Amino acid sequence: MRGQSCRGLLLPSAPELIMTSKSLLLIAALLLSQAVARLSARGVPTPMATGTAAPTGEINGISIFATAVTEEDRMTTPSARMWDEEPPVRAENIYTGPTQNLLEQLLEGYSMDLRPGIGGPPVDIDVGFAVQSIDQVSEINMEYTMTMMLSQSWIDPRLAFNSSSVSEIPLAGATAEKIWIPDTFILNDKKSFKHTVTAHNRLLRLSSDGKVLYNVRITTTAECKMRLKKFPLDTQTCTLELGSYGYANRDVAYHWRTDQEPVSGMTHVELAKYSIVRFDTLTGNVTRDTGDYSSLRMTFKMERNFIYFMIRTFFPCVLVVVLSWVSFFVHHDAVPARVGLGITTVLTMQTLMSGVNASLPQNAEIKAIDVYLLGCYVFVFGALLEYALAHNLYRGTKAAALKAATAPPVPEGGGKHGKKKGKGSSCSENGAASGQSQAAAAAVLAKLSTGNSVDRHARWLFPVAFALLNVVYYVVYYYLPENDIASLFTQY
Repeated sequence: MRGQSCRGLLLPSAPELIMTSKSLLLIAALLLSQAVARLSARGVPTPMATGTAAPTGEINGISIFATAVTEEDRMTTPSARMWDEEPPVRAENIYTGPTQNLLEQLLEGYSMDLRPGIGGPPVDIDVGFAVQSIDQVSEINMEYTMTMMLSQSWIDPRLAFNSSSVSEIPLAGATAEKIWIPDTFILNDKKSFKHTVTAHNRLLRLSSDGKVLYNVRITTTAECKMRLKKFPLDTQTCTLELGSYGYANRDVAYHWRTDQEPVSGMTHVELAKYSIVRFDTLTGNVTRDTGDYSSLRMTFKMERNFIYFMIRTFFPCVLVVVLSWVSFFVHHDAVPARVGLGITTVLTMQTLMSGVNASLPQNAEIKAIDVYLLGCYVFVFGALLEYALAHNLYRGTKAAALKAATAPPVPEGGGKHGKKKGKGSSCSENGAASGQSQAAAAAVLAKLSTGNSVDRHARWLFPVAFALLNVVYYVVYYYLPENDIASLFTQY
């Protein structure tokens, strides 16, 4: 029976509402049973799968069961295990717990702003480093770039501990921000940076006696004052100087470590232009405008590899000079060939000089390479001037000789006052004229050879002079000390 209408709307009757409710309960029961089946198929225990079910009623012809869940079934559900069971104890907590407590006790009340034993004797800092590479040595900027692992160790009584389980505590690098670290810097540094890939490359270890070991990997570009008077037959000495920026020598004293080599890795460094022949470590003090400071210095001596410059510079210069001598064997009349060869060698020499000077500092100091390049340039330019001289002599001699050869011979006793000669004397006159022509031709050939004589002398004079230049050059710059070489250019 339909319900009564209210203002044109039809309302469902009570039996229809009951039937709708039964349908909804039926759908909910079916969905619940499907969910239980899926959980059972996955192996997840459920109360419906393990409990005892009993019919509790019937709705619209469908029996409804209520499942009795036992305490054992309840404890097998994941949610019960999550909330009722205690979490397992992590195994590492057994070991890190006491160490963590020890570290917290050491840092409690610790002041990283005050050095160890302030007011007492200076803190001894033992320093050493391992050189990984020397990447670049620049003569233009007078600097070198070095990558190294710098180690520092000192005693901090505030961090001493007594533990039967550990004698040394390796700490993360971030702990260095919580304890006192010496403000070590590189005195001749231009720019530096710490390596951070894949994490900050630093190490921190704490010993039971309060000894702190701090290691950091850095790359520094340091100044190196070079003397290039004997370049490229020179040796250079560069330094790396360490010290404290803010603590004077009454607060901090630097020493090279003695438990192992203070500097390692220098013997394995390979450079393209140099060979490291020796290195030394020194300890001293540096006076700055704010006081006296303890410092450490490492010096290393580098010998330049002459073979590198022999192949790149000296050998090409010798070839260009020798090439300029080819013009001595070309005939004088081949003007385009000789002039073109001379100009080409001069321009090539100029290019070599520009390339070498581009890699050197632009200063007023006269270097050995400048002397050699200038000498080669003089020889090349001299070969060009030699052709100008020889060609000028050749042309002048040729013109004078041809003029003399083509001039008519003057007969003996000729003229209007001369005596008439008979037929018998004509043959003798013709013979005399022929002899004079041959003599004139011989004189022309002799005079034309004057230009060739210049070339013949140049063919041996230029090589001998160039060989003498090389001998004097290498003797002076290889064996004489640098001060003696400098006096050769300054005494006059």
